[in-house]
Amino acid sequence: MRRYLFNIYAAGVVSRDEVGRKYPSDGPAVAYGQRIVDELTKDDDYRDAVIDVVTASGRLVARLISSETPLVHHVRQPTRQISLH
Repeated sequence: MRRYLFNIYAAGVVSRDEVGRKYPSDGPAVAYGQRIVDELTKDDDYRDAVIDVVTASGRLVARLISSETPLVHHVRQPTRQISLH
């Protein structure tokens, strides 16, 4: 079993996990991290929360945002287009 740490970035503050949890592989650790960030971002003060799932040796496994966060925001098209060629 490997130890995974779950560092939380929210509201301009970094909370480093000093204890972590043990999982047999990356998959279950990432699933746990996703549950944490999904729950955390329900609170308006932590809407921008990001969780890094990291091995005890320091390898970044995943950087997670809430599954409720839209990945693409609507971008207004310019009223005038210019050819770059």
